[in-house]
Amino acid sequence: MRHLTSSFLAGAIILAGSAGTAGAAVIAFIDEDIEIPTTYEGVSLNLETGEFGMAAAGLAGADLNFIWGGRGVTNDADQTVATPTWQPVRSGTGNTDPIEALGIGTEVGPSSVTSTGFGGSANHFASFASGTRQFLGYTLVLEDSTVAYGWAEVTLRDDNLPGVIHRWAYEDTGAPIAVAEIPEPSQAFLAALGLLVPILRRSRPSRLV
Repeated sequence: MRHLTSSFLAGAIILAGSAGTAGAAVIAFIDEDIEIPTTYEGVSLNLETGEFGMAAAGLAGADLNFIWGGRGVTNDADQTVATPTWQPVRSGTGNTDPIEALGIGTEVGPSSVTSTGFGGSANHFASFASGTRQFLGYTLVLEDSTVAYGWAEVTLRDDNLPGVIHRWAYEDTGAPIAVAEIPEPSQAFLAALGLLVPILRRSRPSRLV
């Protein structure tokens, strides 16, 4: 019973959180911790679904591709599309200009500097410190063609060790988003937690004396 109750609790939190996220228009993927291999294939990630893969041919529907532990990055993760869906915030408009490390609270929006077309970067460590958790910003073309703005927290490395994609979020209406912004708990989420308290109390096993 304890296992079932724990599963129910986790499911209720996910459902309530999803309802709150939709209302807030901020979609967040928290504590994902996806490893960036040190290989040339690296990891390709779909920012809308959280699906990722490490195949040489990329991943259908994916947006970004980090390689070599994060030392390199491209927006050619889905090699079947004619135009990229993801553009990182860069120091300039060239499609090989370094990716910018952004501070918490920095706004990512229409005034953010990005490039166009396919491109990559392997010289972004002027802004990122190898092995340190930092943030980047991006634009993302959603499946409904909305141009969304988002952020991701990553650990990128240039020392032949794996990097990590920790978490990310984007604003699905096309409005700007602040770096590290995530949805506030909704009324539905809080109500669901309130409903679970009596259930947890009833399912608590009796203490043997």
